[in-house]
Amino acid sequence: MPGDSFRFVFPDGRSTSVAAPSARLICDGLWDLGIAPGAATAAAKISDALHSPPALREELAFTEREVAPLLEAAKRYPPTWASLVDPDADADISPAQTRILLATCDRLCEHLRREGHENKLRSLLADLERLAARLRSGD
Repeated sequence: MPGDSFRFVFPDGRSTSVAAPSARLICDGLWDLGIAPGAATAAAKISDALHSPPALREELAFTEREVAPLLEAAKRYPPTWASLVDPDADADISPAQTRILLATCDRLCEHLRREGHENKLRSLLADLERLAARLRSGD
């Protein structure tokens, strides 16, 4: 698997590559769901993978029981994993979510620039700026 990412695979064959920071957020969201059927087992799979060296990671195959809580946890952090939920999911982001996401992008960009991380994290900064521009334009 390239880089620090995971391959999440659903029972119906859909799959996606998930970056480690997004996987961690999804894992936290699953733990927050508590005793929801499948949430703890999905969280445990992701947690184990997060603690494994990238070279030893395999695909994370989820069961039917784990699908609903996994998607619920993924929706808490749009659009970090929205492509698995729905390819057009960003079109369904509410105005309130858009404002929150835009404010978060702006804060992150400002923090990265202020802390002098522009050169080290140029790609992340560019992605955040593109996302913020797209949110501002309403596309």
